[in-house]
Order: sequence, then structure tokens, then C-alpha cells
Amino acid sequence: MSAISIQGLSAGYGDEAIINDITFELAEKRLLAILGPSGSGKSTLLKTIAGFLTPMTGSITLEGVLVASATSRIPPEKRNIGLVPQEGSLFPHLDVSANIGFGIKRDPNARVRVDELLEIIGMTEFAHTRPQELSGGQQQRVALARALAPKPKLILLDEPFTALDTSLRAQMREDIRSILTLTSTTAIMVTHDQEEALATADQLALMQGGHIIAYGVPLALYNNPESIAVAQLLGEINVIPAVVESGNTVRTDFGVSLTKNSGELKFGDSGTFILRPEAIFIEENQSPNATIIDSLFHGHDSLISVRMDSGLVVKLREPAHITRTPGARCSVSVTRPGMFLPQARINP
Repeated sequence: MSAISIQGLSAGYGDEAIINDITFELAEKRLLAILGPSGSGKSTLLKTIAGFLTPMTGSITLEGVLVASATSRIPPEKRNIGLVPQEGSLFPHLDVSANIGFGIKRDPNARVRVDELLEIIGMTEFAHTRPQELSGGQQQRVALARALAPKPKLILLDEPFTALDTSLRAQMREDIRSILTLTSTTAIMVTHDQEEALATADQLALMQGGHIIAYGVPLALYNNPESIAVAQLLGEINVIPAVVESGNTVRTDFGVSLTKNSGELKFGDSGTFILRPEAIFIEENQSPNATIIDSLFHGHDSLISVRMDSGLVVKLREPAHITRTPGARCSVSVTRPGMFLPQARINP
């Protein structure tokens, strides 16, 4: 049985639908990241799952129980769904233990549950500390523990790392994923950060214009995008005009390159060849075919822009210790297969 099943869901405000025809299922104990730009409908989807909005069409089922449709709706407080907002929203007048146990005060085993969660989030020594004395990352761990205390069927995380410093985000991603795994909790996380989604999620839903345009395993969506829009949502891409040369090769400005397409391609079809920057390589001691335009340092690597002699501009990644000078000549080649999209599949 799926932990959550959403079928044909549309919802919004007044008579205006913000999300349309949303359909997906998520297995138990899995983390789904919903990734999309601002205004794509991510928060509206989360609010509808939580019960703050009523569907216009479609349905939401939790562990086999219908919780929302256009004609019936279980109120938010009876859905057994935990919510972790962007900035935690802890009660400043309560200490950490009281915050975690707030929703289970009537449970005779509340003290045991609070102690268990304090240990899981690694904050036993902060049990009697007030939220304002904690770091941002610590506050988010407490907010997650508070949401987990009633043992919910589902946890919703609304951009949980937005308020954190960059240095804390990577550690918090690991912490939250570890906590959810230790508590065997199903979760849905909304984010607009590509790295967060790819590093954290078991499943990934990409949203654009109120629709889910792709759903699947992060690695597969990153490596084998079904459209330019899907590819762009997951990071830098090179969009290169191409013509099919054979069943699994295309001809571009780089020459003949292999594709990752699962089916046979039709000879002579024109379309687009999508390459990630890491699929392009500068070869030393080869005849130059391009000129360095720019080099952007990113710490762990650099993003290099080059202009091919044909006029095509592409981007590639190199280790940060390699220095490239704008204006220098170089030889560029493709080292990995890419995805070929026929004209009909270029748009989502």
C-alpha cells in the first residue's frame, strides 16, 4: 500500500486553480522532494495535502483512507500529518522538551517519547534550553522532532533549510534524512534548491506552471531528462542542435556522439542534444577548436564557458585547481553520452 496516493488533484484559491491534474504515489518510509521555481505551485500542493485547501478535483488518500476530494474532506487536525514550516515556529516560552512534547501532552508515554526523540536528534543535553538560545540548525531539528512526536503518517517539510546559513545546509540535509530514516517516517519536502532535492530525496517531483512535469528517481531524472524544461530544473545544461546519425548516435558541432536514449533513433531526425557540463572536456595537446570565454569559480570546481569555432557556446566543469584564461584557445570534446530530444519532445 502507498503511504500517500494523489489522483487528478487540482486546487487553488477562489475559482482559480493553482495546481492542475497532479497525480503520484509515494511508498512508505520514502522521502519525496518537490522541486520547482517560485510560483510553480509547490506550496499550494503542500497546503492541499495538509488540509488547508480543499481540492477542486481529484483525491488524496493516506494509507488507503480518503482524506480529501472535491466532495469530502477530513480536517487537518485529524489527518495525522506533521508539518515543519520554513523557520520552525517553536514556542519561545517553552524549553526544547516542552516544545517537542506539546502535541502529545495527554499521552501517558509522552516523557518517554520526548526522551527518545531528543536522543535521535542528538540534543539530549539541550532538553531544558529555550529556542532562542539555539542555532538555526538546532531549532529545525527540534521542529522536526515536535512534528514527529505524535508518530504521524506523513511529515511535510516546507523549504526547511531556507533560513539557514549555507554552511549549515549540507549538514542539516544529512541530519534530517538520518532522522527520518531512524524514525521510519514518510516525508514530502518542498524546495527550490536543485542540490537539496538531488542529495536528499528518494523520489523527485518536478513542478512547473502548476503541473508535475516529471516524477521519478533523482539520478534517472538528472541523467535522462524527458524535456529541456526537466533538464534545466536540475542544473546547468548545454542545448546543442543535432541530427540523428544512426540508431544511437547523433551528429553535432562536436562530431558524432553517443546518446543515452533507450529506443532506436530515426536516421535524419533533427532535434536537440542535451549535455551536462561534466560531459564536455578540454583536451590538452589537441588541435584547438574553441576559445575560452569565461571561468566561474565555485570552490569545488569551476564552470568554464567556451565558444566553438562554429559559434556554438557551451559550458563545462573542471576541477578548481585548473586555471583557464579568457581568450585562450583550447580543444573541446564530448566524453559522455547525452540525451537526444526530437523536436516533438523538446518542450514539456
